[in-house]
Amino acid sequence: MMRRVMLVLAAMASPLAAQNAPSRFEAARTAPLAIGQWTYAATPTGSEARLGARLIIRCDRIQRRVALRRIEMITATPPPAMIVTTDLGTHTVPVGGTVANTDRLLDAIAFSRGRFVVEGGGSNLSLVAPTSPEAARIIEDCRN
Repeated sequence: MMRRVMLVLAAMASPLAAQNAPSRFEAARTAPLAIGQWTYAATPTGSEARLGARLIIRCDRIQRRVALRRIEMITATPPPAMIVTTDLGTHTVPVGGTVANTDRLLDAIAFSRGRFVVEGGGSNLSLVAPTSPEAARIIEDCRN
């Protein structure tokens, strides 16, 4: 009974979370995009793309890893796990927020149709992020 209550509360907190991947992505097609513009910057160890004050995708070329972080939750150590939904499916970003530069999640983000959804990462709100050349460039930077 308690588990059922928890699931209902979770679904109410994030309407996109209660649906399977194709339904989540379809629901996100009508949801408003996160406020902010994507920016790209080189860093001493690689590069990063930022979606306003919402999301960072960072390449560490030395370790050949890509980190995804919700900016408003960046103080959490280690960063909590996230669920990323694209038109290609749902992917889990583990606690710590980093994946190998070969992870299929990165291709899913780069080639998703117009947007992708980030859930978790320390927030109970879904973030609907627009796809962008800046995010795709980070992935390319980390693979080359």
